[in-house]
Amino acid sequence: MKLTVACDKKCVRFTPEGDIDERGADILDKHFQELDKKEIGELVLDFKNVDYIGSSAIGQLILFYKKLAETRCKIRIENVSKDIYNLLLDLDIDKLISISRY
Repeated sequence: MKLTVACDKKCVRFTPEGDIDERGADILDKHFQELDKKEIGELVLDFKNVDYIGSSAIGQLILFYKKLAETRCKIRIENVSKDIYNLLLDLDIDKLISISRY
């Protein structure tokens, strides 16, 4: 998985490309740990180039939510494929994180 990170004022955008498997989840976590969580207002995960998300990555999303909730930072997932969207809904991730399809 390849990850592009962009910062714009208080918004950080992660744009992964490829499958987010266990290795991909580790890459996401590494970049997340480098963020100054007190300085950002929103983390956006753009899944437009993601076809698969594994259980490790789903666990990371929940951990991101928990860490960011401490600082009142918002987290949003956008451009999600139908299959990933349905999976995240089945797991009730939408109760924690705003999710939008493309």
